[in-house]
Amino acid sequence: MKFCPHCGAKLSVENAKFCPECGAKLSLEDSQIKVEEDQYEEEYQEVKLNVYDLGVKLEETAAKIFEKMGYKVELRKRLATRSGATAEIDVLITRGNRRRAVECKNYDISRAVGASELRIFKDKLTDTGLSSGIFITNSVFTEDAEKLAESAGIELWDGEELREKFFLYAIGRLKNPSLLNDPILPKVQNFMDVMTLPIKNAQAVKLYSAVLFYHPYIKVKYRLFSQRKDPAGKIHKVLDEGIAIVDALDGDIINKEKNVIEKFGAFFQEREKRLESKKDSIVTEDILSIKPVREPVYQSSDYQVSIAEPEVTEEDAIKISKNFVIAKNTTIVEYDIKVRGEIETRKLKIVPKQSEISIRGVELIYVPIWDLEYESGEKNFVRRFVASSGRPIEDSFTKCEKCTLIKRQPIAVCEICGALVCEKHAINEGQKWVCENHSSTQSPKKSLFGLFGKGR
Repeated sequence: MKFCPHCGAKLSVENAKFCPECGAKLSLEDSQIKVEEDQYEEEYQEVKLNVYDLGVKLEETAAKIFEKMGYKVELRKRLATRSGATAEIDVLITRGNRRRAVECKNYDISRAVGASELRIFKDKLTDTGLSSGIFITNSVFTEDAEKLAESAGIELWDGEELREKFFLYAIGRLKNPSLLNDPILPKVQNFMDVMTLPIKNAQAVKLYSAVLFYHPYIKVKYRLFSQRKDPAGKIHKVLDEGIAIVDALDGDIINKEKNVIEKFGAFFQEREKRLESKKDSIVTEDILSIKPVREPVYQSSDYQVSIAEPEVTEEDAIKISKNFVIAKNTTIVEYDIKVRGEIETRKLKIVPKQSEISIRGVELIYVPIWDLEYESGEKNFVRRFVASSGRPIEDSFTKCEKCTLIKRQPIAVCEICGALVCEKHAINEGQKWVCENHSSTQSPKKSLFGLFGKGR
């Protein structure tokens, strides 16, 4: 009997293509070999233990984050279901009268969370009577999973979002703001600017988390001069001069040039990757156009100030940048050479050397990013801005939830369900604003097609 290398489940079917337990795709080697069951029992227990430990570690990390966000946290809480049985919630978080379930999946980074896992979590929410939940993974979500989560009102944290939250809230990863002496990009957007909501009934929305996060980046100026002589004696020169911006938390270069295929593919990226790409683009423009300053950063009673300690040293950033420059400038040139009396065109690959790249400046710069989270009814909203230019990374208050094709600007939030609604879908009932679904004055009207539907 063979076992799934991803979750440890027994594979009862020979040559199985997918694991019956977790759905992971199996290679021929994973599924073809048959051995006696007792021979692999010890291996199975070890794999099972490792998978369990990884899940527990993610649950405990998530619990620490939610505690810092002001929630009451209960790990592996069992709740009664409608059928009379019980279901285990990985992390149950409570603030005020509202309870939310958190599902954690610590998968291998090569495996995405699919719609099936979201569907199981959605059913668990329904069975336990919980109105909303958060699904957390250290990997990514498929497009189908994102669509299902959006329709079910489930909040998703992928690996990037989890990392951001960890650096914002987790214990032991933050500097004391009073000790920040490195250059920062100055804020042009203050707390009142980003906190003020562009809707008529902002009092119906509660701000429950406000963080000014200082994200470290390393700016590396470089110059490349490389030359090679081909067998025909011609000299080929490669020149490049510019700036590489390295994310000091994960070592990624955020200002890589994208080719046409990559730009086209960005339309089909997962939501979190699109947001990360948008943030990188804004931060790049700000770092290249705004002069950093040295000024004190103080804690505030209105919001939390978090300053992340760089994980990447300047020496590491130089190595990363040189490798980037080499990859960027590796090229193939053609040359003509005479062989047996005939001219042949051949190719020469030019790969620059690290010694041919000179570093002309290295600077650690902190970029301020606002991260605000709101609640209204059963809805959650997010506002994230790069404070050095005031440009939005993500803003929930820009799209009406009732519009299907063209998303209009919301003017209010429904004070019953929390939905953001535009002028077309918002109804003022004197003391409160509601959506069409919760209006006491709405009556069905006939459409042009003779069908009945809600109208104003």
